[in-house]
Amino acid sequence: MFRKILRRMRRVGAIRAWAYLLRWLLISIPCGIIVGIAVSLFRLAIDGANSYRAEHQLIMLPLLPLAGIVIVFIYKKAGFPHDNGTNDIVAAAHEGTSAVEWKKAPLVFAASVLTHITGGSAGCEGASLQIGGGILAPVSSLLKMNKNDSSVLMMTAIAAAFSALTGAPAASAIFAIEIAIIGSIAYSALIPCVFGAVSAYWTTRFLGLVREHYFIDGVPSVVDFPMLLKVALIGVCSAVFAIFFCRAMDYSRTYYKKYFKSGYVRIIVGGLLVGGITLLLGTDIYSGAGYATIEHAFVSNDMPIYVPIIKVVLTALTLGAGFRGGEILPAFYIGSTMGSSVAVILGLEPSFGAALGFVAVFCGVTNCPLAAFALAAEIFTELVNAEAAMLYFGVAIAISYLLSGYVGLYPAQVYYQPKLRLRKYRKTDVKNAEELE
Repeated sequence: MFRKILRRMRRVGAIRAWAYLLRWLLISIPCGIIVGIAVSLFRLAIDGANSYRAEHQLIMLPLLPLAGIVIVFIYKKAGFPHDNGTNDIVAAAHEGTSAVEWKKAPLVFAASVLTHITGGSAGCEGASLQIGGGILAPVSSLLKMNKNDSSVLMMTAIAAAFSALTGAPAASAIFAIEIAIIGSIAYSALIPCVFGAVSAYWTTRFLGLVREHYFIDGVPSVVDFPMLLKVALIGVCSAVFAIFFCRAMDYSRTYYKKYFKSGYVRIIVGGLLVGGITLLLGTDIYSGAGYATIEHAFVSNDMPIYVPIIKVVLTALTLGAGFRGGEILPAFYIGSTMGSSVAVILGLEPSFGAALGFVAVFCGVTNCPLAAFALAAEIFTELVNAEAAMLYFGVAIAISYLLSGYVGLYPAQVYYQPKLRLRKYRKTDVKNAEELE
């Protein structure tokens, strides 16, 4: 009887599935805890750097070019003069860990803190992905993983790091398996990504770190055509700003390298430009992470439309020059401020518009619609009329995903499925699917 059960389990792949589950639980949970601790320390350092800069702006801004020199120096000494930042982590998610080394974790940690404390316009989510990937890179060699398992490990690192910062484990797991190959979901990585994200999330909770969650109101109780049209317009605006942001990042890097061959000269010029523009504007709302401005977008009735435009320019000038940080948090900043401004014009509540722009621009720059939808469900926890709200989120996200085209923050992304047509698949029965294992 027992042998019959075993034979039947082998026939349906149950033994292999249980072995896979146990193996990745033993790997992903400790990895998630380690990444959660590291990213929590990083977030505390970034928060401290932003607080100090806000109190000493006139002292710290002139030091931005000097901080840039230090960043270029330490990267060259470490052997990464042409580091591609978060793009390397995205590439490793479908190519294995060969492009990622553990030394990148402390480098991006220190360089991002220097960028934030001296007034560079950057985020921290992208840097946290690099920290997570750098920390877990040695695990691949230690466990002698093959290329496929190394890719899953990098997805786990992305999920854990993103979860530790956003406090959205489900969205982080989906983001990790969706970002590398557009149009193809790596379901085999679902277990490690979910448990890596959840363990990182609970680690940050245990350490007492509370993530940002936003309250939105003004969501209509019924779904009607005029409201759908207004939401669709915000989706269109989100696609436009997503394209603007991605193109600005590309052009910034291209022209810096074209006119300034030396990395030192590039980052000095970038530091002078960003510091000078910030001083001319007379405000530091564009410097650093920008959490306060994002929160303000949800309550402001008079958010100027030029705020997200200036944020795009300053972020591109900062990161294009070689400063370190992240690109995703600026996307949240751009989306929420743009959405708040456009919502007032359309007669909507600014918090509703800010929430729509928050997730729709994120979708446009990352090409991850499912992750954006899950993020909306987790970040906006106190939704009024939640059923209608999620429908509106879906409309804005879908339009932004489609109209943003094939631009993105990460050139390493691979498009397996075109956006405008369905790729046909050959029918595969269960027996053939088992043979693929």
